[in-house]
Amino acid sequence: MMFLFLLLIFAAATAGIWFQGLWGATVTLVNLLLAMMIATCFFEPICTMLEGVGLASFTFLLDFLVLWLLFAIAFGILRAVTDALSRLRVAFDMPVEMAGRSVLAAICGWIIVCFVAFSLQTAPLNSESPLGAWSSPMAPTMLVVSPDRLWLGFVYSRSRQALAGTPFDPNTEFPLKYHQRRVEFSQPGTQLRR
Repeated sequence: MMFLFLLLIFAAATAGIWFQGLWGATVTLVNLLLAMMIATCFFEPICTMLEGVGLASFTFLLDFLVLWLLFAIAFGILRAVTDALSRLRVAFDMPVEMAGRSVLAAICGWIIVCFVAFSLQTAPLNSESPLGAWSSPMAPTMLVVSPDRLWLGFVYSRSRQALAGTPFDPNTEFPLKYHQRRVEFSQPGTQLRR
């Protein structure tokens, strides 16, 4: 079931970005990557800060909401800046335009699938294996592929090297931690708010 859900996300995202053309898909790819990396690297510190000021009872919901809110804000700001800077679209020959928009739309669609699968790990879903995925912390998400782990690996490598800051998930405990949270949340009588 998770496979079909992520496949639908991929198809919808790819189709939506394909209609933006090659230039629009290129700008969207850069914006998506930056916004997703910002959201991934900063959602846990912000959640920890929010829990410290009295929102600890919303811990099951907080990670998911802050992650998507950060992504939406970062993507909106980046999109506004890039649209202001590139008012004229670059024109390409038709074969280059069609091939380029198709390839970049598929890449953007796959990156969105990776981020959605990653964010679903943090979602307050009251099932140990939501939509049949993640029956164990190391189980694949889509058949033999784990887009959530691909995103985790990418962000970890960028936060260690290119961004040269504190690495994201330095002990590689993210899947284990959120699997345990899903197990805890799926217990009978557990409420969304602690």
